[in-house]
Amino acid sequence: MKRIAYFLTMALMLPLFAACSDDTEEVLEPVETRTSEQQEEANYYWSGNKKMYFKYLEEKTFIYFHSSNKETVLEKLENRGIKLAREDTPTLMSPNPDMYTNKGENFEFLFECMWTEVYANYKDVIDIPEILDACSGIYLENWGVCSGTSVIYVYTTALSTMQTIAEEYNVHIFGTESYFGISYLICDKNSKGNALEIAKDISEKRIAEAEPAMAGTAKTCEGTSY
Repeated sequence: MKRIAYFLTMALMLPLFAACSDDTEEVLEPVETRTSEQQEEANYYWSGNKKMYFKYLEEKTFIYFHSSNKETVLEKLENRGIKLAREDTPTLMSPNPDMYTNKGENFEFLFECMWTEVYANYKDVIDIPEILDACSGIYLENWGVCSGTSVIYVYTTALSTMQTIAEEYNVHIFGTESYFGISYLICDKNSKGNALEIAKDISEKRIAEAEPAMAGTAKTCEGTSY
């Protein structure tokens, strides 16, 4: 059963073409959709058993930071001549703490974080201490421009699996929505890759079924194939 309808209600992100398995512990067998030459040339992540191809955007970047540092971050961006790509700063995760189980040790801190986008390369902002992570925006094939992300969906409720992933990739466990069989990991500057790279690796190593979150809804990613 597709999970897209549910994610349209989330404060952050929609996993486009969400997985179709009713078994949240199942890692679906990958399906090739391109030639070997095309696969080597393109970036991709897995959404269920489908490869999602994308290109990184050089001049648009997702950032997140703690709410207490919002004014400092905005001031430092302004001092560097970096403009915001959006006016609002939504919460990083859903603003209802009671919906989560398996809460990680940094849950309270991450719960108070917010995100936005800037017109800059991620390398131009990642050195700002108050910015916890930055990820290039992407152009998603057959959808268009989407926000980058630091959040990963993992389709499991097993805390042991989450702990294994957190240790291997140096990411934070946020929590689990047991009803939907989904857990959340959050990257920072010290993680072993961005959310797209780590989700891809988790899936290809068959640790669990995983995909990166996408900021907004499908409507924000409208576009044509590149």
